[in-house]
This record gives sequence, C-alpha cells and structure tokens, in this order.
Amino acid sequence: MPRFTFSVLCLAMLGLSGCAGAFDPFQRPGDWAETGAARKTIAEQAANPSDLISGQSDSLSNGVAASAAIDKALGPKGAGTAAGLQTPAVIKNTATTSQ
Repeated sequence: MPRFTFSVLCLAMLGLSGCAGAFDPFQRPGDWAETGAARKTIAEQAANPSDLISGQSDSLSNGVAASAAIDKALGPKGAGTAAGLQTPAVIKNTATTSQ
C-alpha cells in the first residue's frame, strides 16, 4: 500500500510539473503585460523628453530657496514629516465696533 501511494504521488507530481507555466499569471499568453506605453505618452507630452532622465537646473537660482523650503518642511534637526509647512493662519480682526 505505501508503495502504491508513493507511485501515485510521484505520477501526480510529474504530471503537474508540466503545468508550472499555466499557474503563473505573468507567463500565460493573452494576459496583460506592460509595454511601456505610459512612459512613451509622458515623454511625448514633455517639452524636452531628456528632462525625464535628468532635469535641468534653474540658471537664476543657486538653490538657497529650495534648501530653505526643505529645512522648513523637515523641522528642527531634520526630524519631521513636512509639518513645518503647515503654519497656522493668523486672522486679525480689523472690524471695530462703533457706538
């Protein structure tokens, strides 16, 4: 009996080993696969497609304003989650009551 069970198990494993590609959703023919169409569309919309690989710097800026914004976003000692950008609005009451 154990020999029969072993042989049935071996035959079942041998039969199912040929179906390995059928169970992988990325290997089945007819399924969706990425073709790079989204990247091509974005590159067509960009004024300079090479900017998608490496951007260009602003010739009028030295980066001080950008680094100040990052420092403010990160908070003191670089520990933060952009909470520094959420400064509370100060509303002044300019209405006066005349009597």
